[in-house]
Amino acid sequence: MIFANNKILAFVFLLITQSVFGQMQLKLTVEMPNCKNEEFLLLQGDEGGTFVIDKTDVSENGILSFSWEGNYGFYRLLGENEKIDFMISTPDFHFSLEGKPEGGVLRFPDNDKNNKFHYYLSVFEALNRNIEDLREKLNALNKRDSSYKELRSQFKNVQKEKKVLVKDLWRSHIDEWPARMALAQQELMPDFKLKGKDYDDYLQKHFFDYFTFSDSVLQATPIYYEKIGKFLKAQHIDDLIKAESYEKIKEVINKLFWLTELEPTSQKYLANYLMNRYSEKDHPEIYHVTVDAYKVMNTCEYVMGNKVIQNRMQNSYLNNTGWVVPDVPLNNSLDGKIQSLSDVNSDLTLLIIWSGSCIHSREMLERINDLYPEYHELGLEVVAVSLDNNLNYWQQMVSQNYYPWVNACDTDGLNGVTAEQFNIYVTPSMFLIDPSLKTVAVPQTFFQLEKELMEFFK
Repeated sequence: MIFANNKILAFVFLLITQSVFGQMQLKLTVEMPNCKNEEFLLLQGDEGGTFVIDKTDVSENGILSFSWEGNYGFYRLLGENEKIDFMISTPDFHFSLEGKPEGGVLRFPDNDKNNKFHYYLSVFEALNRNIEDLREKLNALNKRDSSYKELRSQFKNVQKEKKVLVKDLWRSHIDEWPARMALAQQELMPDFKLKGKDYDDYLQKHFFDYFTFSDSVLQATPIYYEKIGKFLKAQHIDDLIKAESYEKIKEVINKLFWLTELEPTSQKYLANYLMNRYSEKDHPEIYHVTVDAYKVMNTCEYVMGNKVIQNRMQNSYLNNTGWVVPDVPLNNSLDGKIQSLSDVNSDLTLLIIWSGSCIHSREMLERINDLYPEYHELGLEVVAVSLDNNLNYWQQMVSQNYYPWVNACDTDGLNGVTAEQFNIYVTPSMFLIDPSLKTVAVPQTFFQLEKELMEFFK
């Protein structure tokens, strides 16, 4: 077979590197005799949320089977109103279900930790169900009713039983993922006396008591994103959106970012999830609130006059898809042939404005360097404009890190033409630009950048 051009060859190589070197062939088989002909989705999480790998029906023989290229980790089977979470740790994974997912009996291979995980979940589910049933009965009774005192005692005992289990798992088994993943799905239930706002306040205050945003096993799983979604629901986010209460929405989103314990990976996943859920096209106000909250902790901000910063922040909202970028000069370009953005000859240009003193900039360039060879063959060029004032320092940084793309430096920094024209107040800042200098996308994270590149060059 002869490829017509290098772009096709490079794209095939890119697909091979992603599928062969980054993933493995996985198979899942589930015996579900009580779920014949029912459809199930196989879900997994990534840096931007939960996505569907595949869907299929349970066969007439009661067998559900999936085969795909992926990695070990947490997955979810989702039925019409039912779900099963599990950890895959072998290429040919199997388990069985007697009954329906809700209330049925799951059996995993001997010594598989999924058995312990689902045991913990089943105990919690029984306790939570009992608590809710007793709450409803107590709220329907008058304090003078003969059964009120007995039911109240039962309610407190069940609540205490749940607290004891939570504390035991937290203290004695927290080093094991089954305990951490089961605890991550739990909330401390308010006392039955609390209603309305008091109920909501208690629930929200303790919502993440046993959920660790920085837990690498929990991060980017369906459970992780489901918990965040439940928190947004508990904060009545949909009602706030309908009422266009953007100040309150800002409070909710900022609160979520602070709850991540300022852990960079958690904030990255949270930002990607929120930007996917509330896209710039459908919810521009919420999208930009998310971007601003993310930038506070994950970019390098610079001290300038308050009015200048405010103007640039406000104007940066206009730097979206379709914006024709200014043809700024590429000062001190290390490529003598390229002196401005319009001199770049590529199907797509990634402009990244950065600083050598900014750790977030250096980390982003390192990740871009990893994908550059493959996408460069497809038609991507990177133009990295530094805002460093010291020319020698910048040249050493470029040389030491072997940045192979177009490198330039505006030594006027934040007061220079580049920063002013692109409304830069943080680094790194990225723009994907087509040959006509029209903005294709303004990615805020590496996940968004990679997603846009794959979409453009598919």
